[in-house]
Amino acid sequence: MTDIHKLKNILGRDNVIQQNHEKGKDEDFLWYRTQEGEELGIRRSALTSDNEQLLSLFLTPLASRPMDEDQTQSAWYELLYNDRTSDKNYRIEKGRLLHFQINSEDVEHELFVEAFQNMLSPDIIPVWRDRYSGVFIEPSDLPSVTEKQLDELIHTIESDFYMKTTMFIGSPFSSLQEAKKCFDKEEAFYEVVSEYPQRSQIYTLTSALPALLLHQAKRDDLTYVQDQVLKEVDTELLNTVKVLLECDLNYSLAAKKLFIHRNSLQYRIEKFSDLTGLDPKTFMDAVTCHLLFLSLN
Repeated sequence: MTDIHKLKNILGRDNVIQQNHEKGKDEDFLWYRTQEGEELGIRRSALTSDNEQLLSLFLTPLASRPMDEDQTQSAWYELLYNDRTSDKNYRIEKGRLLHFQINSEDVEHELFVEAFQNMLSPDIIPVWRDRYSGVFIEPSDLPSVTEKQLDELIHTIESDFYMKTTMFIGSPFSSLQEAKKCFDKEEAFYEVVSEYPQRSQIYTLTSALPALLLHQAKRDDLTYVQDQVLKEVDTELLNTVKVLLECDLNYSLAAKKLFIHRNSLQYRIEKFSDLTGLDPKTFMDAVTCHLLFLSLN
């Protein structure tokens, strides 16, 4: 007896249906894929939270995606999220992935996609992972959108549509196999760096490096260094140095943001140096301060 028949016997035949996931978008059902590649929907009302956790141990959950998709989008979804190649036309085999995460409950999915396609190019391909995340596939024959352009775009979307978004700019790929490899790495990196605050809502491979290094460090080691270096530093001094680093060591700008005189800022930085042995004006010590502050979160 197959797993599907067993589930039908346990949960009731009307509560387990088999049909193509792309067509089965009934929100009353949760969708799964078996190890044999078969897709099935299970009625939500027939499951408890414990049942859902148990099912996820031997079935692969299929997240419901918010928009109708063409064959190209479906093929990319299967490649990136399910590691299944297709004979469908991918349309793009060289390009770059722009990962996104929407951190708002109310999402206008059509408007979100339209904003990107109108402001960047109608040729970029949106592939939703679920209702709040996914990627845009940017063809290599288009001018690569810059970090500044993306930053301006997502601030416009946030202002106009009240959808707060972060993004991770991926690396160029030159084949479908390489695209999948880039995707797996970048998605893992994105998940890590999202836990660490930064000024920009745009993450890149280079900006992610400090967070990735900290993520690999032992928590006990980080705590020990924090305790030893920052134990005599109060919150006001910490915030002062953070603002100075955020202003790229521009003392005039930092003093303005802190609403203090430049001389007062200089005094605080000297006090911080006396307490920690770190001088944020020097490159290496500024890097150390940045890593210390990241590790505090």
